[in-house]
Amino acid sequence: MELNLQKQTVSINEVIYDGVAEQPLECDVLLPDYCPDIQKILRCEVMPLLLSSTVNGDKLSVDGMAVAHLYYLGEDGCIRHAEYKIPYTKMIELRAAPQNPSVNVTQNVDYFNCRAVSQRRLDMRGAVSISARVTGQTEEQVVCGAQGLGMQLCRTAVENTRVFPQAARQLVVREDVELGYGKPSVGGVIRYAATAEVTDYKVIAGKLITKGEAAVKIIYQCEEDPKRLEVMEYALPVSQIIDIEGVDEDCLCSTWYDVCGIDVTPKNNSDGESRMFGLEITLNACAVAHRKMQLETCCDCYSTQFECKQNQKQVPFVQLIDVVAENCMYKESLDLPQNVKSIVDLWCVPSGMNVKIEEDCAVVTGKLDICMFVYEENDEIAYYDQLREFSHKIPVKTAFDTMVFHPVVKAESATFSMSGHDKMEVRCNIKIKGGMYNQYRKKVICDITVDETHQKPRQENILYLYYADEQEPVWEIAKRYNTSVEAIRAGNELEGDTLGGRRMLLIPMK
Repeated sequence: MELNLQKQTVSINEVIYDGVAEQPLECDVLLPDYCPDIQKILRCEVMPLLLSSTVNGDKLSVDGMAVAHLYYLGEDGCIRHAEYKIPYTKMIELRAAPQNPSVNVTQNVDYFNCRAVSQRRLDMRGAVSISARVTGQTEEQVVCGAQGLGMQLCRTAVENTRVFPQAARQLVVREDVELGYGKPSVGGVIRYAATAEVTDYKVIAGKLITKGEAAVKIIYQCEEDPKRLEVMEYALPVSQIIDIEGVDEDCLCSTWYDVCGIDVTPKNNSDGESRMFGLEITLNACAVAHRKMQLETCCDCYSTQFECKQNQKQVPFVQLIDVVAENCMYKESLDLPQNVKSIVDLWCVPSGMNVKIEEDCAVVTGKLDICMFVYEENDEIAYYDQLREFSHKIPVKTAFDTMVFHPVVKAESATFSMSGHDKMEVRCNIKIKGGMYNQYRKKVICDITVDETHQKPRQENILYLYYADEQEPVWEIAKRYNTSVEAIRAGNELEGDTLGGRRMLLIPMK
């Protein structure tokens, strides 16, 4: 009789790289010809955009674009805007070339300085920190069953999650939108920003269909009074199909939209008035799919008839704890800067994200840069910002060995209200999305060989008496006496894998 082994394929996710790399930003630029000379710089806002991230061999290539928005006062006292794009490519060395790589990249501006060398020339220096996590996916064959040659197996159930490589597909939203009723005509665009949110998704064979909304906020200069600023907001529907090979309705998915480009252009309507904007928003629709699997593996074996050898490995497993989609509402009462008469607009920029794993929760912390354009008492436009910290706890019902959480954190449009003459109430909804995992290793058998030339000596159809200790595993007793677990259970009317207390056992050798 031959040994018949049953094996199954286990998906293994291995972390190849998890670190932070710095990308310097340097440029020497001139004001566009149509912009007036600089009298005073109000703010230089830098937004790092991720264009693509690819793995080639043992290297990760990150292509990005730092978009610098310069806000300054011209010689006429009016606020002006100029935009500069600083492209960059960062090569990161990996410790190995991953199979089926999945890449997660987030970026933060470490610092950025903008200095006016002259009234028309600017020196910009700064750095972006690129946090990258690269995982590779391999497969391992493990033993899940065996028949013949008196083979006995110690089976154990394992929960494993196949984490599909992150998938992304780009889409471009183009639309012409009109000013609201009663709004003055556009003299020039001062500031614009866009966020996008997935509101619903559906999984069909090999595809993930996303639906959502892109929110655009525009601060513009009035045509008749350049010192007057107005705000317009628009919501545009968004949808995109992402191809993910192997995904189906049983998979759990984390989905989000990344804004990787926005362009706003003033346009004339049919009457020749500057009362429209041409919007072009470039988005990446991103998704990570998960498939939960219950596996039965073997951690130990022996043959009651022959000597055998087992090939054991410590195999890393990933257990999906939860697909997190949390809203953190930041709300705080802040002091207004002195001499502020009113607020034109306010927005929030998150940075410095950190996750701390505690016994019963994951704590997401970070900083929120609260930025605003204001009118001062003399009706001059000014810029102020305040840096605040925020934290959000995500409860976890059960303690795990090694919990891992690398969320995507985004801030939606902020709202504010005046509270008296020197206070304001700020509210900002912070979205936290991503998979939360438990990573652990377990000893499993990958192969078994039996030496039929070395038969074990044994006496059939006899009984041994054994005095077992409390909580002693039945498997260890059966292995010691070279019999089966089933025989000991049946001969002693036992249930379970361990003994409840000290007792005498009958050990049948059959």
